[in-house]
Amino acid sequence: MPPGRLRSRLLIGLLAVTAVGLLVTCVVGFVTMRGFITDRIDDQVTLAAESAMVRLDNDTPPVGVEAPSPSPYLVVLMDGRTGKVTQIYGDLERDDVALERIAEVPLRRMHDRAGTQEIFDLDGRDATVPPFRATVRPRPNGLMITLVPTNEREEYPWQLVLTQLVTAVLLLGGLALAGRWLIVRGLEPLDRMATTADRISTGSDLSARMPATEKNSEVGRLAGAINTMLARLEQAFAAQRESEERVRAFAADASHELRTPLTTIRGYAELYRQGAVPEEELGGAMRRIEDEAERMSRLVGELLELARLDRGGSLHLETTDLVPVVREMVADARVVAPDREVSLEAPDRLPCRIDEARFRQVLANLLANTAEHTPPGTPVRVRLTAGPAHAALEVSDEGPGMSGEDLRRAFDRFHRGTRSPGGGSGLGLSIVAAIADAHGGDSGIASAPGAGTRVTVRFPYR
Repeated sequence: MPPGRLRSRLLIGLLAVTAVGLLVTCVVGFVTMRGFITDRIDDQVTLAAESAMVRLDNDTPPVGVEAPSPSPYLVVLMDGRTGKVTQIYGDLERDDVALERIAEVPLRRMHDRAGTQEIFDLDGRDATVPPFRATVRPRPNGLMITLVPTNEREEYPWQLVLTQLVTAVLLLGGLALAGRWLIVRGLEPLDRMATTADRISTGSDLSARMPATEKNSEVGRLAGAINTMLARLEQAFAAQRESEERVRAFAADASHELRTPLTTIRGYAELYRQGAVPEEELGGAMRRIEDEAERMSRLVGELLELARLDRGGSLHLETTDLVPVVREMVADARVVAPDREVSLEAPDRLPCRIDEARFRQVLANLLANTAEHTPPGTPVRVRLTAGPAHAALEVSDEGPGMSGEDLRRAFDRFHRGTRSPGGGSGLGLSIVAAIADAHGGDSGIASAPGAGTRVTVRFPYR
């Protein structure tokens, strides 16, 4: 909804509710005042009727008969059999109208009124003339009718309504101005938020944030929630971009790594087809083809392994005592490289829920890494320790260490150190990190030039 439309709807709603409230006030005021005046007139009718009855019983004219100004009521004596007016007391300005109204009422109804002595409206055919409030009392051989005009009842409530309507119009006008100012000011943060959202949607600027406002207000909480969402979106898009860049780099590196053995195999195959390989060198050429094929097969296998780990390949988790597994592999390493001292520090027992084959792959890669990147005879130490929530496998050496750039990229795929002889694929530590992540653990490396290298992999006990 456009901001202007929302402001208009809020303002119209505010004015409508206020107008309804003022209208209800006018109606209630009109009804209340009319009822109050009616009650006061009824009191006058009752008092006048009782006073007239007393004076007539004492043969004294009712009060107001000889008053110099018009009296507030009129007393009419009527013959009970003929309905003829016999006497009139009082001097109302419109007593002729009162007599006409009395004449319009059937005599029988007058007798019925005298029986109940209730106060009623005496109106006539002329609706422009206010009715009278009247009561009928029985008299010997007749009836006494007491009337009081209702001009006040018909005039004052309408004057009150008119005053209230004028006041309401002025109030609504002032409220419209003040309400519009307050609504515009109240919605200003939403306008700024909408502007920011437009900038984000049109320019893909996920670093933009909603403007700060009062944290405890509704708009402030909304801005905070949107900013949290934007931060997560920014992180998600950054992770997606990073993942896409890794995939592109991975594809490029894989293509480059596969190109070398394929080129070698193709070259020797063409030389053999052309008869350019002497008989005495044929065996060496075939060995080169076989070596490159094995290298390519190993590289493809490692790539498939990483792909399975990346897509969350299932692990065969079982509770396994890590100590015998590590001792067995350390013993194998000593046999493979008898000139290299491989020491082991481990507790008597360390059960952990792992995929044993993957764990063996981790330790094998770490031992192969030390053999490839350190001079012959360099001591290697393998440690297995129990932490509060993890089992830690640590492989360290006393080799030449790594530079800062190599250390930073140690777990990157296809990265070979500057001192690497070039025989590896650059995927060993990447596979180690992927296996640790798949188990819910982590991996880390510490190294410095001339200070050796230490790789630590942690597996949760689960």
